[in-house]
Amino acid sequence: MTTFRLFLFLFALIPALLFAQTQNPGCDGFRYKQDQFQTVKKTTLPYATATSHTGQPITLSMDVYEPDGDTCSKRPVIVMEHGGSFIFGNKSDMAKWCQLLARQGYVAVSIQYRLYPVFQLGFPDSIDIMDTAIKAVGDMKAAVRFFREDAATANLFRADTANIFIGGYSAGAVAALHMAFLDDTDVLPAFLQTILTANGGLNGNTGSAANQSYSSAIGAVINMSGGLYRRAWIDADDVPMASIHGTADATVPFEAGLAANLAYLEGSGLLHAQALSEGTWSYLQKVPGGGHSDIYDQPQFAAQLDSFWTQSTILLEYLTCADLVGSNQPGGSPALPAWLAYPNPVERGQPVSLKLPESEKSITALIYTISGREVLRIENIQPDAASIPTTGLTPGVYVIRLLDNSGGGGYVPGVVRFVVN
Repeated sequence: MTTFRLFLFLFALIPALLFAQTQNPGCDGFRYKQDQFQTVKKTTLPYATATSHTGQPITLSMDVYEPDGDTCSKRPVIVMEHGGSFIFGNKSDMAKWCQLLARQGYVAVSIQYRLYPVFQLGFPDSIDIMDTAIKAVGDMKAAVRFFREDAATANLFRADTANIFIGGYSAGAVAALHMAFLDDTDVLPAFLQTILTANGGLNGNTGSAANQSYSSAIGAVINMSGGLYRRAWIDADDVPMASIHGTADATVPFEAGLAANLAYLEGSGLLHAQALSEGTWSYLQKVPGGGHSDIYDQPQFAAQLDSFWTQSTILLEYLTCADLVGSNQPGGSPALPAWLAYPNPVERGQPVSLKLPESEKSITALIYTISGREVLRIENIQPDAASIPTTGLTPGVYVIRLLDNSGGGGYVPGVVRFVVN
């Protein structure tokens, strides 16, 4: 493996490791991927203060969906925003998806964010909508920070602060994508830089001083029919993205165009291609002939929608549960494993390369399903040509163990999970 490729792999680990050194205690191979709870508890409460479009103070609230009866000490969090062209909509619009996620063990959150007050200010132009989108980004960042502050204080929701994710539908997905990919390395047009500065910069101006003192870093973004102002903002070091988008979407174009007749956006088709070109993990469920909203409620698209949620939760479970850094060292510093598997996740048909310890001259790779069934055995792998084919593997989560073929025999220390898309 070249030094550059190793750097990309190691850098890709950062989002899941920013805030904690241990695996989530709920990880059992099933939770976070499948329904584990029959009922869901909803709590509505304020999460931050902000200033409205008309200069008035406003308190923003959110609906928090938790698995009912859950006793897990730390749960991954997914913060979601609803659609409505940044003009309409309500946090209750995301209830269906939040309940789906909560039944699998997540803390799923649908937030109120600042909408453009069309009845007070008239119909918005593209500048007004971009300003509102940036406000929505700031509100989402404050909601993420809320859970880190809560974990450090009252701990009402037992958030796993190492694993906070974001997502949304339509305008909410637009906000989530801008939160995930707009950073200080991006070149912005003057009008957008002016809007960003007026709204508190990249951190936003939503939330109290205490809220603002916490990080708004996230581990992945779930994109439901959203778009980004410029796909070039997706870089090699950005977080993973899972998307679903109809190819006939007339509101937010699948590739590029005027979204809701208000502002130019580049859609999931282009964003997915950009992410792959940069080496950033991306999954796209393309829905041929699907529109903007029908792919979420019409039976002819049910299979694609189910596939999207299956792959999305496989990704989130992997980020939450994979023991990417091996055992902790004294003092809490993570240690890299003695060997690595990359890229991870991998597209089906693309080989998984192995970075082996220099001491290993020949190994056998054993590949198991998450339930422990051996599905593939590759013998006599040499360090200079170490890879595992994935053509015969169905999409899902797998486990690799390495067997030392030298005279001493035995397993090479370490177990690595990988995801096949």
